[in-house]
Amino acid sequence: MKRELHVHSVPTRAEQVRTAVEIVAILAAGLWALYTFVYEQRIKPLSEQAEFSVPTTVTQGPTVNGVVFLTVHKRLENTGNVPIDIAAEALSVYGEKIVKSGGHVQLTKTPFAIELRADMPRRPVALLFSKVNLRSGAVGGNPKTSFYLPPHSSAEEDSVIAVPAHRYPAVLVSRVDFIRKAPISPAIPVRIVRSRLGGYTLSSSPINGEYDSEYEYPIAP
Repeated sequence: MKRELHVHSVPTRAEQVRTAVEIVAILAAGLWALYTFVYEQRIKPLSEQAEFSVPTTVTQGPTVNGVVFLTVHKRLENTGNVPIDIAAEALSVYGEKIVKSGGHVQLTKTPFAIELRADMPRRPVALLFSKVNLRSGAVGGNPKTSFYLPPHSSAEEDSVIAVPAHRYPAVLVSRVDFIRKAPISPAIPVRIVRSRLGGYTLSSSPINGEYDSEYEYPIAP
């Protein structure tokens, strides 16, 4: 009868310590990689502020039967790492006339800036277009509509306006947007009001998230 011999190798104390250290190092590296991924992808973006731009441009199309067609391109660009939403927005377009007041010089001066204008002044004389939207992020807004924009994306809305040719040498575009990080909670208290120029605009007591802009565009003859 043969007797089988089994040889068992007993690790030394140093080998046991080294193995334990290697296991702990592997676990720590895995946990750190997991934490870094979760932090960069989930935790960090939640603490960042919304970053975006709201450019507006106007392009002039053909003149048909004495009517000039203008297209207002209203764009929203999310340049940050968090999603954003437009709670409310307003857009108005006014036809402008040149004020013939020779020698007119307008000087605006503050402790921080100086602006001097000696060109021909213009003033809005006619409301051509006005539009307001209250979405789900606004108090009393439509709960079924939103303008959600993921990080590093953009969207655009176009409005076509027909203007009698040669009546207005320029148009004034007035834009108001209430933009915040999505989801917007609580909803922003925004009211629809009439502007001093006759169009519809927005008013809110907390101005956090409100972005106003005005642009002038000449109409080619």
